[in-house]
Amino acid sequence: MRLALLPVLLLASAAALAQPAGAPTPKAPAPASPELTAVIDGIQAFYGKAQDLKADFEQTYTYKVYARKQRSTGKVFFKKNGKMRWDYQTPEPKVFVADGDTLWVYEPEQAQVFKRDLKSAQLPVALSFMSGEGKLTDEFDATLLKDPAPGRKLIELVPKRDAGEYKALRLEVDAKTFAVVASTVIDPVGNTNHLVFADVATNAGLPD
Repeated sequence: MRLALLPVLLLASAAALAQPAGAPTPKAPAPASPELTAVIDGIQAFYGKAQDLKADFEQTYTYKVYARKQRSTGKVFFKKNGKMRWDYQTPEPKVFVADGDTLWVYEPEQAQVFKRDLKSAQLPVALSFMSGEGKLTDEFDATLLKDPAPGRKLIELVPKRDAGEYKALRLEVDAKTFAVVASTVIDPVGNTNHLVFADVATNAGLPD
């Protein structure tokens, strides 16, 4: 299993390194602007009210060095307490399933399954907030970027501690509902993992 192909929400890991003893105390960040605060609060409120969520997705992974893109499409399902399922449909079928404790990756064409203990790595922060849990401002320094389109807001989240697998997470949200319509993970070498969500539905009564 290539980590580059993991969904963006799994790459935003909460497994952060503790600050070494004797390290200087970081300066307190400047107060967030009212607009940025409103966007973050809106995102938290939207997902806090959602018991579950389902959507179609299109994923584009861009390899910076090779200037190559890899596209995938499928459906994703989230439910509170860390449950989720990603059904990849193209370019080949693949399934990611997590119950909050364990992640399974099933690749039917290769007849193989991978298993990852989510508890040992901690629950990913981005997955936590989309499940209505966790708090973005506890783990990230947020910046409001230029609006990507009318009716959309864009924020960049930089982890406060070394996240290893990525250096920034960008969330594009609907300016009225604050639902995430697209997200991008940028890794340390500049590769990007971009997801676009469509037909988002919440509180659909998804089974565990």
